[in-house]
Amino acid sequence: MTGIEYIKKAVSELLKDNSNGHDDKHVFRVYNTAMKFCDEIPSINRDLVAAAALLHDCDDYKLFGEESERLMTNTRRILANSGFDDDFCDKCINIVKTIGYSKRLKGIKAHGVEGAIVSDADMCDASGAIGMLRCMEYRSGSDEPFFDSDCFPEEMDADTYRKSKVDPCVNHFFVKIFHLRDMCLTEPGRKYAEKKHKTIANFLKDYFDEVNAPQKWKDLLAKHT
Repeated sequence: MTGIEYIKKAVSELLKDNSNGHDDKHVFRVYNTAMKFCDEIPSINRDLVAAAALLHDCDDYKLFGEESERLMTNTRRILANSGFDDDFCDKCINIVKTIGYSKRLKGIKAHGVEGAIVSDADMCDASGAIGMLRCMEYRSGSDEPFFDSDCFPEEMDADTYRKSKVDPCVNHFFVKIFHLRDMCLTEPGRKYAEKKHKTIANFLKDYFDEVNAPQKWKDLLAKHT
């Protein structure tokens, strides 16, 4: 078993039961997207991209808490048993530490080209049709509706975002998802994010028309298209 094969198995075991949009299916989509981005960018350490993509949610604070995120508990454990050398593991950990929307809000950018690829792949999986479904999965246990015309979205800084309560899905599109396109760092990431951005924008345009949403919502959408 190669190091990447071991990481795949360990990550799947760790995340397979998650039901809030951060399961192993999400991780493997990010991995596959990152590998496709690698095909368009020369001189890339593909194993490093693969490992970081697979491990990027293994210590997410939303899943495992702040201490796990700070110590990188699961990431370090899996890498220690993967067979990769210390230098590779350190580089992978440095990438994983930089991945995440709230970190970008703090001004933390992905580490190196390999990190940029993983970050873009993760951002892209939060957008488009899959992004909308993940948003609904994450809010499946909440009493919040899909759309509340009286609950207008407000921009959030990193701390507010991390502490924010569950809000209607449509608000999340404006608070987070519509910003992802402009956060991408690589050319293949930007192209794919643009396509996914349009998917959500077109859906909301039809949705707002069908539910007769107040004009202020349509005006807000126009600013993001």
